[in-house]
Amino acid sequence: MVMGPTHAMSGAAAGAVVAVATAELTSQPVTASAAGVLIGVTAGAAILPDLDHPSGTAARVLGPVSRLLAVFVNRASAMIAEITGAKGRTVGGHRTATHTLLFAVFLAAVTWTAVSLGRQNLTLAIFASLVLLALHSLARPWARTWGAVGSVVVAAGLTLLIARDMPEMLSAPVVATAVGVGCVTHCVGDAVTRSGVPLFAPLVPVGGDRWGSVHLLPGPLRIRASGPGDSLVMVACIAALVFVLVQGWNRGLIVA
Repeated sequence: MVMGPTHAMSGAAAGAVVAVATAELTSQPVTASAAGVLIGVTAGAAILPDLDHPSGTAARVLGPVSRLLAVFVNRASAMIAEITGAKGRTVGGHRTATHTLLFAVFLAAVTWTAVSLGRQNLTLAIFASLVLLALHSLARPWARTWGAVGSVVVAAGLTLLIARDMPEMLSAPVVATAVGVGCVTHCVGDAVTRSGVPLFAPLVPVGGDRWGSVHLLPGPLRIRASGPGDSLVMVACIAALVFVLVQGWNRGLIVA
């Protein structure tokens, strides 16, 4: 699979696109703070599908608590795949239920509902949690020293920082879109690797298997985690992030 930092950076680039697209569609410029939150939310959401991996980035954020959640998600994903007709699934629940378009739609719907409740504390918790996930992935050397308690402290600090300038333009549809796009971005990243992902499962069979993997690149071009291809994708995502932000600023779609 593509490594966590690459997933997060691809999510960040996608978040910048969501911010600029929001400004275009609403004919209202997005503030830099709102764009920053959207980028963080989408980057964090791009890590969420790997919550089915007990040793993944998402599983390490809050120590034993997040690890226990990851074990549960892993087993639940394996069960869902088995019940819905997966063939030869002997590797557990990784890259099954959480690596589908259906999961992205589900998380987007949950986010939309949660933000629509109008409870600022709940919205802040969603923002801070996803931004924390992104930081854990992108700042891994420092994140390893935080521990569970340190992560809670960082999350609290992020919450206070965001609350001080809570972007009012971040409506439920916008935030839900950011979360859904983040999840899809993760799946696309894994779909260019050698393993692929069951993107359309369990609704559309691939190769006669409801959980058949989708590959977006031909065999020789599929990348390997931590390999040159992974690094190239990371560089491309950074370039895309900078390009979109600069273009958004120059066109007046992102303002101070």
